[in-house]
This record gives sequence, structure tokens and C-alpha cells, in this order.
Amino acid sequence: MKTIQNYAPPDAQSMQRLQDRLGYSDAKMAELAGLDAATPWSSYVGGSEPRSLGRQRLFYMMARLTLDEHEWQRVLAAMREVGAHFDCKDPQAGGAPAPPEPMADEERKFGMLLVSRNGSFHEMEQLREFAHFAHEADVSRFVHSAFYDSDIDLCRFSFADHDGLDDASRDRIFDAAHKTITRFEFDGRIYHGGIPPESDG
Repeated sequence: MKTIQNYAPPDAQSMQRLQDRLGYSDAKMAELAGLDAATPWSSYVGGSEPRSLGRQRLFYMMARLTLDEHEWQRVLAAMREVGAHFDCKDPQAGGAPAPPEPMADEERKFGMLLVSRNGSFHEMEQLREFAHFAHEADVSRFVHSAFYDSDIDLCRFSFADHDGLDDASRDRIFDAAHKTITRFEFDGRIYHGGIPPESDG
């Protein structure tokens, strides 16, 4: 069975962006995360030392947001089948408004404009990692923008008009993308990169 390894939790700003995108109150986010009254949601998104979400809690939250109602009920039924007893209050029910349409997220890093069409947390994390490696390779000045088109799961780059953009620099940009971006276009071809999947061993 595959396990999640080398987990790094999302930071407070990322969790705040998720909350803003969902349009949830602190109380509704606490329900979504399964927090008790002693641990308010605000402690994860604010303060001088925000709490970090453990991988199990984040997995629970994302599963609740990703699975449809039928799949979610199957999970709950399986839990009860092995002997668990619980009540389950759905933070998305009770006449709550539907989440708003996804909105683009963008930021500048090392002079590059990083954009995710639908404001995807994972896409923005990949873009930030790309920016880091491009900067380390001293080629960030050649990249004007990196745009992750969430609708087709593809990242495209636009290059700055710079006389120093030679083949060696393009190779270093490609290497930075291949290390960090799951699916990207480069010189008219589609490539798959990013962290390799875990083996079954």
C-alpha cells in the first residue's frame, strides 16, 4: 500500500486562500477539518506561529471536498462496517451556498509572474518550486511568466525578450521545469516532470 512520505504541510497563507475560495466561515472550516472547540480554525491561518495541518487531517479535508456524496457515504459506511460509531455533520449541507467558481491565483517570484488559472494550491506550489530552481540556475531573468492552465492540466512559459537567452539557458529553464512541473509545454512538445511517483515496493 502506498503511503504519503516527505510530507510538508501547506502554509497559513495557502489555507487562507483555500478558505477564501470556498467562501467558508471559520466555523465551517473547523467542521470541514474535523476540529474540536479547543482548536479553532483561526489558529491555522493566523497568529505569530500558525499551527500546521497534519497529513491525515489535510487528507480528510481534501477527500471531503473532492469525493461526491455517493463516494463519501461509501467511505462512512466502510468505517461503520469495521465497528466505528459516530455522527457525521456535513459542513457543506444545510443550505450552505455553493462554492464560488474557481478564480485565478498569481504572484511574482524572482521577477517571474506565476499564474494558476483556477487558483489550484498544488499548481501554485509547483510554480513556486520552478521559480526557486530557475533562480538557483540563474535563468529567472529569462522567464516572463509561467501559466498553469488548470482546465487542461498544462503549464506554459513565456520568455522575456533578452539577448542572453541562449541554448544553455533554455536547457537550464527546461531542467527547472522538469524537476517541478507535472505537465508542461516546452518548444512545442509536452513533457511530464515533477516528483516521480512512489513505487509499489
